[in-house]
This record gives sequence, C-alpha cells and structure tokens, in this order.
Amino acid sequence: MFEHGVVAEVRSALEQPISRTAAKTLGLDEIARLPPDDALERIVVQTSRYAAYQRKWMRRIPGLVTVDSNRPPTEVAAEIAARATRGADVPLTSRRPSPSSSSVRPHGHGS
Repeated sequence: MFEHGVVAEVRSALEQPISRTAAKTLGLDEIARLPPDDALERIVVQTSRYAAYQRKWMRRIPGLVTVDSNRPPTEVAAEIAARATRGADVPLTSRRPSPSSSSVRPHGHGS
C-alpha cells in the first residue's frame, strides 16, 4: 500500500474537505502525519482492536451465524450459499469458528 502511493493519495484527499465519516477512516491520520513504518504499526494495532470490538459486539446479535473464513473464498461462499438454502441453523461443519471468522446474518433478520 505504501509502495503504491497511499501517502500521496491520503495527503491529496486531506487537501479537500472530507466528511466526518471519511475523516474517521482507520489509518488516515497516521498515514498523513507519521513515517510509513510507524503508520503501519499503528494501523495494525488499531485494526486488531477494531476487529476484537466487532467480534464482541456481534456476539450480542441473536441468530448470528458464523462461518470459518480461514479457507479459500470459494469454500466460504459455498458454505454461505448452502446455509442460505438449508437454513442457517443447520450445522455444515463440526469446526468451531476461529476468531477471524466472518459473520453472516440469516436471511430475513434485518441488515
């Protein structure tokens, strides 16, 4: 990302007015003001914290179905499609989801 010009892109974006939502983009401030190595280190830490927050928050959602995402995307997609076809409550694997699992809401349970 740094090799492909993210610093120039971020600085260019910040020269213009941006929304409050865009200003909260993870790593935006770090990329704009820190050396690349320091920015990357901070972004990795922030991303890990944010992922942990999301996992904790999602555990409170009734009916949430997790899918192990530590495998090829085609396998993940196939499991999601099978769960949607069979019903989310039908277990397809005996594996427990890993901490980096994706979460899928069963159809009809809001957005």
